[in-house]
Amino acid sequence: MKFKLRGYQAVAKRDVLEDISEALERYVETAGERVTAVQLTAPTGSGKTVIASAVIEAALFGADDFTPKPDWTFLWISDDPSLNEQTARKFLTASDKISHGTIEIIESSFDQKVLDPGKVYFLNVQKLNSSARLSKEGGGDLREYSFWSTLTNTIDMRPDKLVIMIDEAHVGMKTERSRDTIVSRVIGGAKTGRPPAPVIVGITATPKRFEKAMDTMKRRVRATRIGVDQVQASGLLKDGLVLASPQQIAANFNESALLRHAVSTVRRYEHDWATYSAQNNEPLVLPALVIQVGNTPSNEELSSIIGVVMESWPGLKTHNICHTFGEHSVLKVGAYAIPYSNPEDIQDDLDIRVVLCKQAITTGWDCPRAEVLLSYRVVEEEDAITQIIGRMIRTPLARRVEQNEALNYVHCFLPRFNKAGVKKIADRLKLGDDSFRQEWVHPETMDRDTLPELVPAIPSTEMTLAGSTVAKRATTFNTGLRDELIRRREAERDDARLFSDDTDQLSAPEAEPARPGPEEELIIVEEQELADGPGPTGVSVITQENVRLALNPMIDASVFGKLLELPSYVIPGVQYRTQVDRLKNFATLLTGGGKNAILQGASKIANERLLQVLRETRLQLDASEKFQEQADKLAHFFIENEVTTLFDGNAVLEVDQLEEVEIDSKGVEQLFAQAERRIGRTMANAYLNERYEADGDTFTMMMSVAVVAHQPGIKEKLEQVANSTIVEWFKEYQTLINKAPAALKAQIDEVRSEATEPEPTVISLVENKPFPVAEVVWPKHLLSSPTGDYPVKLNEWEIHVLDTELQDGNCLGWYRNPSTGSGALTVPYTMGGRHRGLTPDFVFFHQSDDGVVASILDPHAQSLSDSIPKLRGLAKYAKDQGEYYQRIESIIKINDVFYSLNLKDKTVQDAVESYRDARPEALYLEHAGKY
Repeated sequence: MKFKLRGYQAVAKRDVLEDISEALERYVETAGERVTAVQLTAPTGSGKTVIASAVIEAALFGADDFTPKPDWTFLWISDDPSLNEQTARKFLTASDKISHGTIEIIESSFDQKVLDPGKVYFLNVQKLNSSARLSKEGGGDLREYSFWSTLTNTIDMRPDKLVIMIDEAHVGMKTERSRDTIVSRVIGGAKTGRPPAPVIVGITATPKRFEKAMDTMKRRVRATRIGVDQVQASGLLKDGLVLASPQQIAANFNESALLRHAVSTVRRYEHDWATYSAQNNEPLVLPALVIQVGNTPSNEELSSIIGVVMESWPGLKTHNICHTFGEHSVLKVGAYAIPYSNPEDIQDDLDIRVVLCKQAITTGWDCPRAEVLLSYRVVEEEDAITQIIGRMIRTPLARRVEQNEALNYVHCFLPRFNKAGVKKIADRLKLGDDSFRQEWVHPETMDRDTLPELVPAIPSTEMTLAGSTVAKRATTFNTGLRDELIRRREAERDDARLFSDDTDQLSAPEAEPARPGPEEELIIVEEQELADGPGPTGVSVITQENVRLALNPMIDASVFGKLLELPSYVIPGVQYRTQVDRLKNFATLLTGGGKNAILQGASKIANERLLQVLRETRLQLDASEKFQEQADKLAHFFIENEVTTLFDGNAVLEVDQLEEVEIDSKGVEQLFAQAERRIGRTMANAYLNERYEADGDTFTMMMSVAVVAHQPGIKEKLEQVANSTIVEWFKEYQTLINKAPAALKAQIDEVRSEATEPEPTVISLVENKPFPVAEVVWPKHLLSSPTGDYPVKLNEWEIHVLDTELQDGNCLGWYRNPSTGSGALTVPYTMGGRHRGLTPDFVFFHQSDDGVVASILDPHAQSLSDSIPKLRGLAKYAKDQGEYYQRIESIIKINDVFYSLNLKDKTVQDAVESYRDARPEALYLEHAGKY
């Protein structure tokens, strides 16, 4: 070996060689029945590749402690072709006996019966997918052997001579099933249908995952483990990290000023290394700055980063900056052209001083001279940050520096990380274990205890008809499709006349279209054609059509009026606009219509109310003489440095815990942009224009807006004023809103839906609405066909409730409550910290001594996970709005018996509110009556 192995590396080499030899002998002795996995577990920075090259060199050419095996063959497998190339180069660099003739990278043209003895083959798994040339043989490919045949032949003919080594075995395949299959087939045995490889060597930093995979494949594991303490003691890893982040996360730190600070830090490293090298006659170390950006940085963002770096680093040229983005081409942003560099080339290319990266740099990268990291990624990206830092903590001189403790630490700026995320990174690095990476061949799954979702089944048409005294079979007549059939037949005849070239036919007497009989049954079939007349069974054959429903002509108008009085709610969405933006939209809608506007000048009134909040805040700051103090505070920010020593040692780096950084002009612009985000762009710009006379120049105006916008509670004050204005206007102008045109009312309803809390509204009955036809129709629905019938499919519980209520002589009508839309009666409830909406199944209307009364009846399966939250919501609705209803009942079925819970009863309301079981049966058995 050209490299002198460190103590732990030499021991690991010897142990791995012994395990391989023993595994091959065991395989031959048991006629292939006993297979082994040799495991080399080594943390980041331990020199896994150096150990592997020492193993291969000793095996093929011999060593003091090992007899040469020149007929052995090594097959090196990885998931990354660039990683293979880097490893091959390292083998040639580290070993004085492994040569170019020893190494062969398997390309798609490879075609041999067996693998040659005395060679090291490199193969990445992508070349073995099902469509790759390497996986095929014969036919038009002109290939005699696929690689699978070569591998099988080698195992069969030279079983005690083949060693398969899998690099990064714990992460290489991740969870992609095609690659999972490829690796399993290479390893062989188990369920792959391939002969098992005599021995595999898994090089991994996560032993548990590798061992689990091998256990699944029924392979004995012989492990060699290198502790992170051994690596650090050898001087290959730095002592620790300086983890730096703005004192107030995501507050007023200035990105460009922070970048300048990072540049000054790497230049300080440059000075310290130059001083150390001159004093000790050591090779000069040229430190590099790594800047990690998001997955999709804009050209403007990248151009700004490059510009700030070049301004802050005198003498730096564009060729001193590289990127490792997936595009693999010159990066052209603004006036800059930044070359691409393979990550593995960065260490040796001393022209490179700044590296722009995303995530790809975490693989195949070994760059000890990378001393400073600035990451713009957010805290959720801690895995990627940890991987990069793990690559950066290697020492440039492969040993500690005694004269300057700062050179034994890496400096990392993490502006978007909180302290918990930073601590987690440090803990992971201390373990020396890449446990944050993806699962290997067999990803874990977790069994979750979930309630079975037993939803009442929808009975067949015949079962529905048999179980109901009021349901009828759907026909073309009672669904309203009879007239549609006639219209379509007449239209087809007109089209035929219009496009016909047969003039004689046009002059022929017109024939009446076949008209369906009044009681023809409706049969749903897949064909798209309409029969010209009754089919062979005397029924019309049509497709699954939509019917259009209108107000039921057989129901009194007072019933429709009662429905439109019932209180409903608009439920806030998961994301809604700020109340300020909501108010502005609402004001625009109220102002629309010219002379017929609901509120003239609403936009001006809204803007004035909001600006007054900002004016009063500035007056308070001036009166307390705190404005300038607040401005100075925003113009500076502090970097908080936390020294994390990864390993036990006597020396601990001393640094300033807080470093003050002054913002630049871009920082002022950034502060104003933050103000726009805090109080809204419209309000920020309106207040900016208002400050012109008092402040004069743009930057002073921007600072005025920024100081006011950053005051505690300012956003909440604006939101409160906006929300109270909206509520005030809804109350005052509700009557005019109800009379507004349908399109305007729909837009105003959208404003309601953007509230932070559920807001009351009323439903609107949508006529002429398309509705899928069903095979059963029911009477007395508020919307119906011209004959008064309503087609709908119902489940068993719904059929029972509907049939029971319709048999009541006082039942005037019913409403099948839709699940969405302006026609839905919606009841609010909360679940998982979010507002949600329940739409009870039925609203019934009965005649009473007091006139028309409404009732909510809601059959709901008790096994659903949302049963209890919905029940609480309905109980609260009954408590708040019960005066509008005669009955509000929730109905379930327990052991073939239907039970009804009277939610207007206060005792029941209290019981529902305090109920904590996951299933509601006990609640019903105690408080409900039979239905």
